[in-house]
Amino acid sequence: MIWATTAEVRDYLSDDDILPADYDEATLQRDIDKAVRKMATQILRWPCLNEDDRPDDEKVRKDVIAAVAELIKYRREQAAAAEALGGAGTAEILKAGGSISAGKTSVSGGKGAKVGRYADTLPCDTVEALEAAGMIGGSVPTW
Repeated sequence: MIWATTAEVRDYLSDDDILPADYDEATLQRDIDKAVRKMATQILRWPCLNEDDRPDDEKVRKDVIAAVAELIKYRREQAAAAEALGGAGTAEILKAGGSISAGKTSVSGGKGAKVGRYADTLPCDTVEALEAAGMIGGSVPTW
């Protein structure tokens, strides 16, 4: 399934000032691929596809594009926050309720939350877009 093209993601994020004009296509495609790999593990129901390997329903297609773009936006915001706080992982630790102290280096993971690339949750906007597309949520059948 083709989730989103680079042009669709750029168009979706155009008002958010997340992707600079010089953000190259190869990097954006890599971000899309990473987002898709992450979301694919959460999917319960796959949409019907058309002959172009895209969701057949126009609304579902827009929701899927939104899910991809929102995850990319979230990851770029997290990377910017980490950079502003002095390095990778710092923002995630603080956001999860952890603490960092200087002098004698001490880092606490907070409430035992998984942080950074080990976190297994999707941002709320991505979850809402996937739910709107009918790909997650709802009743779970029993066997």
